[in-house]
Amino acid sequence: MPGPSLVAILREAPACSCACHETLTIAERTQGIAALYRFDDAMHGWGYRPDYTIGADARFRAAQGRADPRDRVIQVRDDACVYRRLVGFAVHEILHALVGDPTQANHGLPWGLPYGVPAELSPTEEHAYLDRYNRQEAIAFVGVAPLARALFDIDWAVYTARDVGTYGLAGGWSVVDVPPGYRPVPHVDRVNQPSKYLARARKLEDEARAWLDDARLAELIARFEEVEARGRRGARPAPATLATKLPRENPFA
Repeated sequence: MPGPSLVAILREAPACSCACHETLTIAERTQGIAALYRFDDAMHGWGYRPDYTIGADARFRAAQGRADPRDRVIQVRDDACVYRRLVGFAVHEILHALVGDPTQANHGLPWGLPYGVPAELSPTEEHAYLDRYNRQEAIAFVGVAPLARALFDIDWAVYTARDVGTYGLAGGWSVVDVPPGYRPVPHVDRVNQPSKYLARARKLEDEARAWLDDARLAELIARFEEVEARGRRGARPAPATLATKLPRENPFA
C-alpha cells in the first residue's frame, strides 16, 4: 500500500541537511510545493499512486523482487529534503513517464533492469535490450534541471539521487541478484570500474542533452499538462492555496 499523502508528508516534514528552510525563500518554497502538487496530479492522471515515505530505494528493490506487472505504486522519496531532493525526484519520475510507457508498471521498464535481462534473451541481444533503458535513464537524469525550469519556473538547484545516472552497461565484472525470470548481466560498475563507467555514462548523457532541445521540452510539457489536467482532483483544496499555506504552517515545508 502507498504511504502517507503529499499533504501529510509536507505538514510533518523535518529539517533537512540542505537547510532548505534557511536557503530558499518563502516564494521559492511555495513554488516547490506547487510543483509537487502538479506532479501528484500527473501521477494520478497516469494511474499511479505516489508513495512519499522516506526510503524509496529500499522499497523499489522490494518491488523489483515482486516484479508484479500490476504494481502502480511509484516510490519517489529517499531523503528528508522536500525541495531540492523530493522535487528533483518528482521531475525525474515525470521524465520517466513521459519517455516511457505509463500504462505499464514502472513506466514500462522491465523489473530486472538495469543489471539483468530476461532469461530467454540471447547474449548477443543484451546491449540492445539494455540500451533502451539506458537512454531513458539518461534523459530522466539530465532533464531534471531543464524541465524543472521550463515546467515549474524553478531556477534553484534540484537534485537526483546521485551525481551520475544509474545505467546497465554490459561488459564489466560486477554481477548482482535480479528478479525471477531474469539472468544477471556482468556490468560495468561505477565503484570497481569508475573511469569506464563514467566515460560511457557521460556519452549517454551528452546524447540525452542533445535530444532534449527546446522543441522537445515544449512537446513534453504539453503532454504533462494534458495528463495533469486529467489527474487533478476536486476533493482537495486548490494546490495554489496549499502551496502558499504550507511553508508558513510548517517552517521546514
